[in-house]
Amino acid sequence: MNPRVAPKYGIGFASLLDEASNAPLSIMGIVPPGLVGTMYRIGPGRFQIGGFTDGHWLDGFALVSSISFGPRGATCSNRFLASSWYRRALMEDAIPAGAFDSRSIHRGHHLSNDNANMNITIWRNELEALGDTPQSILIDRVTLATIRTRPWAHLRRCCASSPHPVFDHMTGERFDLLLSSGEPAGYVITVTSPEGTTRRLCTLPSSRLGYMHSFSVTPRWIVLVEGPFTAYPRSLSSSRRPYLRNYVWDAGRGTRILVVDRRTGALKATLPTRPLFALHHINAWDDGDRILVDLAAYADPSILDSLTFDHGEVPAGDFPAPLATRLVIDVEHKKVLCLPLKCPPGEFCMIDARFSMRPHTILFAAGPTRTGQLIDRLCRSDLTTGRFIEWSSDNCFPGAPILVPAAADGPEGEGWLLSVVLDVREQRSFVLILNATTMTEQARAWLPCALPFGLHALFVPEETTK
Repeated sequence: MNPRVAPKYGIGFASLLDEASNAPLSIMGIVPPGLVGTMYRIGPGRFQIGGFTDGHWLDGFALVSSISFGPRGATCSNRFLASSWYRRALMEDAIPAGAFDSRSIHRGHHLSNDNANMNITIWRNELEALGDTPQSILIDRVTLATIRTRPWAHLRRCCASSPHPVFDHMTGERFDLLLSSGEPAGYVITVTSPEGTTRRLCTLPSSRLGYMHSFSVTPRWIVLVEGPFTAYPRSLSSSRRPYLRNYVWDAGRGTRILVVDRRTGALKATLPTRPLFALHHINAWDDGDRILVDLAAYADPSILDSLTFDHGEVPAGDFPAPLATRLVIDVEHKKVLCLPLKCPPGEFCMIDARFSMRPHTILFAAGPTRTGQLIDRLCRSDLTTGRFIEWSSDNCFPGAPILVPAAADGPEGEGWLLSVVLDVREQRSFVLILNATTMTEQARAWLPCALPFGLHALFVPEETTK
């Protein structure tokens, strides 16, 4: 692609400065009567300040959006998170120090960056935004106002964290993964009880720390997949360079699989496998003495470089797409198999959450029609047969899919699939509602603006939003 020609999806990487509150949406089609609740989405929303432009998409200031569906129609709101990092940027009229991959006129530690733009979740009835530092932001579920930044003060010397905690819906426990640059340096795993009491389960010493965006938990085990994209622990505490630039890819190191006993915190096994880079784990479960871990595997971390703003210009590709891959981990015989799943390449893979920590058949994902292009379709794949159904529309770029089951005891993958879609021809976004079984379009709820491309989302039914 000619870098001098702005890509047609450029508006998706542009700042949205206007906030909205309960703006009514126009509906095309019929919203299913049973779809009552609120969809929350988070992602980077502003990329320039004081004449400065972020160097990377993931340095955009966090914007949270909500789209509510009810008997009286649909409304949307969006609001910037009032993180200390964003407030400092407004005060200094510049990009603060401690960015993910942007230069600053100041020096500072990445730990000071509470720009929680990577994930949004709900835990103990609190809406929580998370980034890659050991702190989170609590958000008012109605107004989207920032309540406060919550640092994980009990975890000293932890310099980074996974923005994807794992929840066990059977036990009510929450698991978090952190990176420690202290003594000893390594991986820290914590578990929080349903009552909110957090304890350190274990620390796994390591001379180099992998880029750990997510991890897996099964009823018996915790699994870390350390690809050969690693950094020296002390460098992660440095203020000399942006956070991402501390990591180095060395395919010759291969990938390490760390298997931890969930009950005792003991390291059961460290097993080698081929080099891979993964941002998102999909699901994991136990199969006798084997552990099965599904994740979206890239050949290398070039996806991160593809999202840089080169001299202020929006990313223009090439955008690699990961392959859904199953790791078959034989703990007893100390072997790991890497098997591609029967589905098209794609990111933001999700399963029916009712099948978390147990075998699943249906996989939803957002992926490109052609290799190297931006995400432009949604797919539902049957991993047993390899059959997939897709949705796409001209000039439309969907985001992460969200499955809303139609009934608590319904078949796997039955319900509605939601996604925020950018229509570059209309210069507006809409919430797409699909029949999740047939992938046929049910409705579009049109927003009054073009939302910048986002990251993760979730849907909260009405009975739990009050």
